[in-house]
Amino acid sequence: MSTPIRTTSLVRVSVALVCTLAVSLLLAAPASGGGLDEARSRLAALEQQIARERSAIDATHVQLDALGAKIADLQATHGETQVRLLSTERVLSDVNLRYRELQDRLNAVAVTAFQWGPMAPFAVALGADSLGDLADRLQYFDSIASANVETADAVATHAAHLASIRADLSAVSRQQATLELKLRTSRAELATALLAQNAQLARLSDARTEAAQLVRRLGITADPNVTGAGVSFGRWAELLLSRLRAPICQDNLIAVVAWESAEGTAAAYNPLATTHDFPGATNFNTVGVKNYPSLGDGIQATIDTLVLGSPTYGYGAVLASLSTCAPAESTGAAINASSWCRGCAGGLYVTNVVPLVRADYERYATR
Repeated sequence: MSTPIRTTSLVRVSVALVCTLAVSLLLAAPASGGGLDEARSRLAALEQQIARERSAIDATHVQLDALGAKIADLQATHGETQVRLLSTERVLSDVNLRYRELQDRLNAVAVTAFQWGPMAPFAVALGADSLGDLADRLQYFDSIASANVETADAVATHAAHLASIRADLSAVSRQQATLELKLRTSRAELATALLAQNAQLARLSDARTEAAQLVRRLGITADPNVTGAGVSFGRWAELLLSRLRAPICQDNLIAVVAWESAEGTAAAYNPLATTHDFPGATNFNTVGVKNYPSLGDGIQATIDTLVLGSPTYGYGAVLASLSTCAPAESTGAAINASSWCRGCAGGLYVTNVVPLVRADYERYATR
């Protein structure tokens, strides 16, 4: 037999619950109104912060473009100087060899002259059997004497040439050392600027994350430019490679993270700054780079760009390189050779970032 439920107890519990709920609603109402006003105010402040971060990132882009052009010029000059250096070294080696040959010949002449002494022409003449033989012997001796003079002159000329070449070699070597120092300095500046950009993007992502929470709380619709926080460069690289069915290997991660860093865009869910249209996308800038509604949409739009553009824009080489986990330098070169951003960074797009990311992957990947 079941135990009966007491009606009086149920009534008391119900009344208590109703009273508690009523009190809660009464207490929450003013707080909710004030909280919403505070949320709106905070959202407005975040929108201003997002705008400031975007401006700072744009300024960093200008600095990075200038550094890219500077490094490209330095590398070109460095390459030309290296060719001159090698060429001068080869000329120096050839002239030095000829100089030693002439010097040996001159030394042999000196030894012969010492052995024969100053009376050598008379000894030659006395050994002649006839006037014709005498003329031949004297002519032969004159030709030897003339050849010796020419050899001595050639030795002097080559000695002067050697001195000139050594001076050129020294000057080119100094120029090369200066260029190498400038290159190291510029690459260090590039690394500093890229990491500063990553910090700006991290702050932007934090502001967008908070803005997205406030937008949900307020129940309003906002552009992804405000709420599209995205994920770190490393995580996005993993997701892209997974969706491409490419190996998630270290070289592929380095290549994609370097690509993201080279773009450094503030576009929502679009770290490679593709202009591919997609449902719900909005324009990030006048060039047509898109803000995407979600992380998945951004990755899919990027994949669509690569796959659809593979036969026309050279993206097939990029996909092939990623599919085989080629060295990041090779993938970077394929990206640079494609139409994605050909000519950017002074023609060193992505390729000048790969060595920096390889040397310090975690700092770039955890943006």
